[in-house]
Amino acid sequence: MSRCVPGLSCWIAPAALLCSLFAPASVFAATPIPIAITFAEQAVHLVRDTGMYSAGRGTALRADDVIDSGNATIQLDFAGSTVAVGPDSQVFIGRGMELVLLKGWLKVRGAVPHGVRLSTGGVQFDSTGATVTLHVVPGTSELFPESSDLPVTELADGKVQRGGKVPREQFGVKNGTVPLRLATRPSRDFLAGMPRAFLDVLIPVAVKGPTRPPRRERRATFAELAPWLAEQPSLRQQVQRRFSPFTPAPR
Repeated sequence: MSRCVPGLSCWIAPAALLCSLFAPASVFAATPIPIAITFAEQAVHLVRDTGMYSAGRGTALRADDVIDSGNATIQLDFAGSTVAVGPDSQVFIGRGMELVLLKGWLKVRGAVPHGVRLSTGGVQFDSTGATVTLHVVPGTSELFPESSDLPVTELADGKVQRGGKVPREQFGVKNGTVPLRLATRPSRDFLAGMPRAFLDVLIPVAVKGPTRPPRRERRATFAELAPWLAEQPSLRQQVQRRFSPFTPAPR
């Protein structure tokens, strides 16, 4: 990651600066895309199958993995796209080029012509050629597209509500079932809370040599994962079946 450069679009608030994300939903190939952790300030937690692992730079991720960044900022690189994940954030790795931000902060620089499909409990979009910053807290998704207009699909309880768009350098907020709201600039809380590393331009990082397998620490439990999945009913059921394969998940 390198510092902001002239021409980077940012708003300045009494304490901070910003960058954000959101893009249209397009069709992605079902072929798995290798995703690697290419930068990590320190080891992060990785839930794979029913195990809790310690992962760091060079770890290759798989579909259905869940990353908990803890106190670290990490970077993922794959298929020409670059994603930064802020501290205290959880991300579910979906099929193909799909990421679900469960909580916290994420910034993406999507490749052209194929970007990353990103979703939260409130929105879904494709970051094709876009640079976007996304923030999720329970019940709310906030996004700021830095480089281009961003088509989005609004969601509620895992179901599609409507299509929308966040214009370049505007701020979008989706609360529950309420339609997406737009503002001409991000809120002060968004700017103050955004990780400082997100002020940097996202630069791809190569990992030389063989990838490092994560180190298993212990068995994970569904109880510790359930709070992360509270706004993702289908993911919650999918993950619970790992731990209780013959017990249907609660509705």
